[in-house]
Amino acid sequence: MRKQRVYCPYCAEPVVRREVEGKARDLCMRCSTVFYENPLPVASAIVVNEQREVLLVQREKEPYRGMWCLPIGFAETGEEVKDAALRELEEESGVKGKIVRLIDVDTVDNDFYGSLAIVTYEVRAAGGRLRPGDDATDARYFSIFDLPPLAWSSNDKAVKIYIDMYRDTWAMMDSFRQLFPDFGPPHTVSQDTPSHGSLLSNILIKIIDRDREEITRSWAGEVEDGIPSLAACMDVLMEINRTVLQGIQEGLEQKRQPFDRERFVEAGRNLRRLGLPLPDILNALALSRKSIWVHVIGKKILSSPLEIYSTLELNNRIIFLYDRVNYHITEGYMG
Repeated sequence: MRKQRVYCPYCAEPVVRREVEGKARDLCMRCSTVFYENPLPVASAIVVNEQREVLLVQREKEPYRGMWCLPIGFAETGEEVKDAALRELEEESGVKGKIVRLIDVDTVDNDFYGSLAIVTYEVRAAGGRLRPGDDATDARYFSIFDLPPLAWSSNDKAVKIYIDMYRDTWAMMDSFRQLFPDFGPPHTVSQDTPSHGSLLSNILIKIIDRDREEITRSWAGEVEDGIPSLAACMDVLMEINRTVLQGIQEGLEQKRQPFDRERFVEAGRNLRRLGLPLPDILNALALSRKSIWVHVIGKKILSSPLEIYSTLELNNRIIFLYDRVNYHITEGYMG
């Protein structure tokens, strides 16, 4: 149980409990000192590995001896809370870490310690060796979806927030892995990746690279049906579309080399020599952009509002890339 204040540390007189400023507080009647009870700062860390397992430590001491919790401990005087989280992580589990982001701040009243402000960070493991350390009898990873009862309610809250943050991303990655079983071990989102849009961009790059021919054939069928003036030259147009898709893939990859202008200028010249109407060519390129998303939707990757929002952001990048393709093909056609 939390120890109660009995004597004033300044004048050694007994303290009493009185209402001060609308709240019951300890008060020294002799020197009129009011003892304000501010929450103690506590730092904890969520470390999740590639198998979506979270690092827990088993408490060696009271309170909650023998129970599991996130690595957690008090911040010391003059120590930033985020530094305390990393220190406690290493002291209790042997794992060195790097702060990724703030997950939660929770205030709780604890019978043992009193009022606490528990600050939880997402942390990426960055070295060390997993082993139980100070105040811990064991340290191990558990599936984030099947945890033992946790000592601190704030830990339960923080883990739930973490799962909610990554649920849509994990669903996207699982869909991705169904499409590309050889992609490697299951990964959480890299903590260096700032958004779900980046993940979707990587998925789209992989799909275009693998399914370029399938996308092109589907596009060619739609062009033949919708733009009859181009039907006689589909072999040439399909080759140009493969080049366009490669350019879009490279643009999404943000390769260091500049966008290859000349290949699209030359494509424009070839289309002019074939006598194909420029408006019809530009309409065909609009169908090319559409064919990418029709193909992706057919793979059933997108399911949540967050994924759709990420798609809208990514589509803006694709529109920009197609605008460049259109410009350079028109430049070659008109030159």
